[in-house]
Amino acid sequence: MEQKIVKKLESEIEQAIAEVIMKTGMKRLPLPPSHQTIHLMSKAAVTVYEAAVENQRPKE
Repeated sequence: MEQKIVKKLESEIEQAIAEVIMKTGMKRLPLPPSHQTIHLMSKAAVTVYEAAVENQRPKE
């Protein structure tokens, strides 16, 4: 995928994860995630999506 799209997806997913965590309440979580953890979560989500896209491409 284009790097521009990957970065946009990571940014949007990171914001969504942070929003869900805030709505859930930090006190309800066993470990409040750091910004770095949230960032890595968004990168992991995009990586899974990239793998799904790659798996849909016709095999040569």
